[in-house]
Amino acid sequence: MALIWRPGKASRGVLLLTAALAVMGYLLVEGFPQKVKKAHYSEKLRAARQMEKGMEAIRQARLAIFGRINPETDPAGTGMIGEPLTPITSKAGKLSAKQAAANPNFAALLVQFYKKAGLKEGDVVALAFSGSFPSLNLAALTAAETLKLKPVPIVSLSASQFGANNPEFTWLDMERILFEKGLIRTRSVAASLGGHEDRGKGLSPEGVRLLREAIRRNPGVEFIDPASLSASIDLRTNVYQEAAGDKPIAAYVNVGGGIGSVGSTLVKQSFKPGLNLSVPEAAGLADSVMTRMAKNGVPVIHLVYIEKLARQHGIIIHPDRRGRAGEGRLFLAKGYNLYIVWGVLAGLCLSLFVLLRLDFRTYMLRFVGMLSHPRKRNGGEGAPQGSVPPAPRP
Repeated sequence: MALIWRPGKASRGVLLLTAALAVMGYLLVEGFPQKVKKAHYSEKLRAARQMEKGMEAIRQARLAIFGRINPETDPAGTGMIGEPLTPITSKAGKLSAKQAAANPNFAALLVQFYKKAGLKEGDVVALAFSGSFPSLNLAALTAAETLKLKPVPIVSLSASQFGANNPEFTWLDMERILFEKGLIRTRSVAASLGGHEDRGKGLSPEGVRLLREAIRRNPGVEFIDPASLSASIDLRTNVYQEAAGDKPIAAYVNVGGGIGSVGSTLVKQSFKPGLNLSVPEAAGLADSVMTRMAKNGVPVIHLVYIEKLARQHGIIIHPDRRGRAGEGRLFLAKGYNLYIVWGVLAGLCLSLFVLLRLDFRTYMLRFVGMLSHPRKRNGGEGAPQGSVPPAPRP
């Protein structure tokens, strides 16, 4: 009977013990995770904290002017939520979207978008602000200033419900307060009435008068008073180009659905929320500032469908408390503690070495024993198996 020796094959006991050690190592690594900072962590955090300061300044100004914050529309007390209806309210608005936008971590999201768009210090960013979302105006501005970009804002001053729609406290007023307190370095270079055709259509004469008054009390802001929507698009494009000077516009940020920026509802819906690096595939997009920018190869950051945008990027929505700068997966991700990972790996390698060495020794002892007992090796007989006995003598 031939002896087959395969010392390279581990015993079942060794395999089971090795598997058990591997499972224990896996549980140890998964049981003690650590937080890993995401890309551009420090810039994101600086922008979010600066926006947080800006929001607090607006909150204090609102309290000083009106004496209270409506707990029904603004239960978190952010100070960024407007009224259900005023003379400068241009259209219906979704309260939950305005509440979701009042979060300082949107400034961090804008930092992320700017970085993904490839922007660098000194690049020009055209900002299309809306009175509908003062929080997002602030986010886009503080993020741009944190990265030392050159923001050029134009605002559509009227607002949808729950936006900056108080005639005494429009976005231009908020912006002026932030500028005077040194919380921002940039103010809008121009303002339009907004509303239908970007000319204030749909507003009452009183509403138009109040908007014009707001523009007048904020000096240094050019009044865009177009004869038609197409004229508004041309005027806005010219303002951006003149402000950019000899530099190209590196990105375009659209906040909300101001008609002077998006041109039409179809254009607004054709661009996806967030960063757009190419022109949408929808055929026959109507002319608009946003369409022109995209066709010229300018990255477009489209801030619409805010609750969806927040969920996609890990911005936590707090209906009843103010968001804190630095919370959410924009900043930190679950990672592995490398000390534990390397420790488990080294332990497994050492265990395999010891166990296989012991198992190999067992095979060797068994083989040596076979060599030292040839009778057992040959089936217990002195003579080799298969030999023919000698014939008897006659």
